[in-house]
Amino acid sequence: MTSQLNTQSVIFERPTTHKVEGPKGFSPIRLALQLYGRIAPEKAGRLVNRMAFRPSRLPMPSRYEYLLDNADSYTQLQHGARTIPVYSWGQGPVILGVHGWAGAGIQFGAWVNPLVEAGYRVVLFDAPAHGRAQGESTNLFEMAEVVTRVAASVGRVHGVLAHSIGCIAAARAIADGLQPDYLVMLAPPVSLTAVMDNLGRQLGLSQDVLAVHLQLMEERFGKSVWEQLDLEALSRTLTQRGLMVIDDDDTSISPDESERVFNNWENANVLRTRGLGHHRLLWSPMVVDTVLRDLGRPVDTL
Repeated sequence: MTSQLNTQSVIFERPTTHKVEGPKGFSPIRLALQLYGRIAPEKAGRLVNRMAFRPSRLPMPSRYEYLLDNADSYTQLQHGARTIPVYSWGQGPVILGVHGWAGAGIQFGAWVNPLVEAGYRVVLFDAPAHGRAQGESTNLFEMAEVVTRVAASVGRVHGVLAHSIGCIAAARAIADGLQPDYLVMLAPPVSLTAVMDNLGRQLGLSQDVLAVHLQLMEERFGKSVWEQLDLEALSRTLTQRGLMVIDDDDTSISPDESERVFNNWENANVLRTRGLGHHRLLWSPMVVDTVLRDLGRPVDTL
C-alpha cells in the first residue's frame, strides 16, 4: 500500500545509504569545543562529558499543551530528590509513551485522543531533566528506571510507544523486567555507541576529546555500558509483537541504524515512510492510524 508520502506499510525495502547530517555551519559551542580540544583535549573531553548528560529541553508542541490541563489524571512521582510529572487520559489497557532525549511526554499528544477513542488509557511522563520534570541532568539508565517506576505506578502496561533514544530506555526497561504485550519504536538508534559517535560528528570533536568522554562514561557506568545500551543486541531478546517506524529522510538517526534494530526483532513489522524526518513521525496521522490498526482495539488483544 503506497500513500502520497511514499509509504510502504509493513513491506520492508532496503533504503539507499543516508548520511546523518550535523549542524549547518559552525555554531558557537561547536567552534569553542574544537578550539578548546586543540589546546586541552583532556579538559575538553571532561566538559563534553558534563554536557552530554544535560539535555536541552526542546519547546513543547503548543498544539497539544491543552491536553496537559485536560488530563483525566495527574500525579507526581518522586524519583530520588526529583519529581516526575505523570499524566493519563482514558480508561482501558495502558499505553505508555517514552519520549527521546531532550523531548517530553506531550510530544505524543497526537496519539492521545485516537488511542482513548480506541479504548486505551494513555500514560505520558517527562523523564528527569526533561519537559516539566525537575533536574538538570540524567542518563539512559535513569530513564529506563523511570520507565519501570511509572509503569509500576499505573498497573499493568499493555503497550509501549517509544521515540528515538527513548527506544533504548524502553528496551532496557523491558530487559530488566517490564512486560508489555506490544511495542512501537519510532526512529530508534542502533546503540548508545552510535549515539556518541553521532555526538562527536555533530560537535566536530577530535578522537582524543571523544575518547576522554567515553572513558569517563565507562568509569561511571562500567565497561559494560555499551553492551547494556546496545539496542541492536537488546532487540534480539524482544518477544513482544510490535511495529518499527522508519523514515527514509531522517537526518537525526540514520535509517540504516533503525533497520539493523528491526532486522533483529523477530516479532516486528515495519512501516517505511518518506518526508517526515525524525520528529514529524510523532504527529503524522498516517503513522498514528497505521499503529492503531496494528495494535488493534482492546477487545482484540485480551
